[in-house]
Amino acid sequence: MNLLYRELELLRDLDHPNIISFKEIYQDDNYFHIVMEYCSGGEVMHRLVKKKYFSEEEAAKMLFKMFSAVKYLHDRGIAHRDIKPTNFLYESKDPDAEIKLIDFGLSRYSEPHQTLESQVGTPYYVAPEVLRGSYDHRCDCWSLGVMMYTFLCGHEPFDGKTTPELAKKVLFEEPNLTSGRWANISSSAKNLVAGLLIKDPNKRITIEKALAHRWFKKVQKPSKVEHEKIEHVVENMRHFSLKDKLQKEVFKVLVTQTNSQEIRQLREVFNYFDKHNKGEISIADLKIVNKEQRLKIKVREMKEIMKKIHIEETDTISFSEFLFVAMDPNVYLTNEMLQLAFQHFDVDKTGFITVKNLKEIMNRAAIYFREQEIEQMIIETNCAKNGKISFEDFCVLMRDEQRSRSSSESHCSLSKHEKMKHYTINDFSNRSETLKFK
Repeated sequence: MNLLYRELELLRDLDHPNIISFKEIYQDDNYFHIVMEYCSGGEVMHRLVKKKYFSEEEAAKMLFKMFSAVKYLHDRGIAHRDIKPTNFLYESKDPDAEIKLIDFGLSRYSEPHQTLESQVGTPYYVAPEVLRGSYDHRCDCWSLGVMMYTFLCGHEPFDGKTTPELAKKVLFEEPNLTSGRWANISSSAKNLVAGLLIKDPNKRITIEKALAHRWFKKVQKPSKVEHEKIEHVVENMRHFSLKDKLQKEVFKVLVTQTNSQEIRQLREVFNYFDKHNKGEISIADLKIVNKEQRLKIKVREMKEIMKKIHIEETDTISFSEFLFVAMDPNVYLTNEMLQLAFQHFDVDKTGFITVKNLKEIMNRAAIYFREQEIEQMIIETNCAKNGKISFEDFCVLMRDEQRSRSSSESHCSLSKHEKMKHYTINDFSNRSETLKFK
């Protein structure tokens, strides 16, 4: 049970374009049911088996995202401890589908300089220091190195007929970087792999240096985002204003219902804005974009944008926040989209959002508020009547003056006799088995 709560706590707080997102949790008499972001494209390992190996360009594109996701974890004091190709999924079956890191069952928080001792992981990808029983988050860098090696040549760097034989090779042998496929692989790729597969974690290349390595710069095609798109996104950010906590929760739901093509375009813009590969956007990032795109935004206005996006005091924009801040309001403030969002919160289908409804939704999202705090969420909207929010009031809450378009504004109504579509989120259930060392 403690492992479940630990994984749930981790998942709830993660917000990165290449990390699977948690949606809701349900409990019945026998099980906890965790609902995750749906990924229909299958495991990265499946595509690798089909292709036998990836080209350097293909591998670099994927690995950069994988390294960025792991860096995001490490920046938050989290060691994943089970990095491997079966723990990365494709968002869809498209050739250029986004990839997502999954399975945080073995992950845990660790303080700086804290030593972990549990010998957990998957034998082919486990780091030497894990086998020795004294390690930290840098074990993930070794696992990324094993993945890079495997992507480029089609097999793992160490093999053995038994787990003890494999462990012995991981501890004492060096990987082959000269024969077979490696004869045709660039020297910069070999240099990065060798740096990641150094047995001493103190000498191993850090994840920050790996992301800045010349191999990524040499092989990856630079992402191109149109200037007009950047300007449009910045304009949406300027006009956005988050007034209360309920609005924020509604925006999270609206984003999940948005067209995937729109999300893909915004993800590209987010990656362009994220200049420091942190999985979030800071004032420093905005300054660089401002200079590159010659937007002429003053620092004071950047700070004002940051302030209007948040209810709590914070100096960065997360991935999910960026999506609903940067998106064109005309995309997600339609009657249909607002109906879907309203139905999500109207749990008992009474035609109103109540304190009881919000309490249920927050519990499902593993966000724990006292009933008094939830009552305050309803009150602060300034549109509730007798502690209830109708659909018409809900539309008023979401369509404030800044986001309304006089030319396209339409009356929001929902017939009492209209059959409400049930809002669901696809269940994610593809979890790969993990081996533990005894």
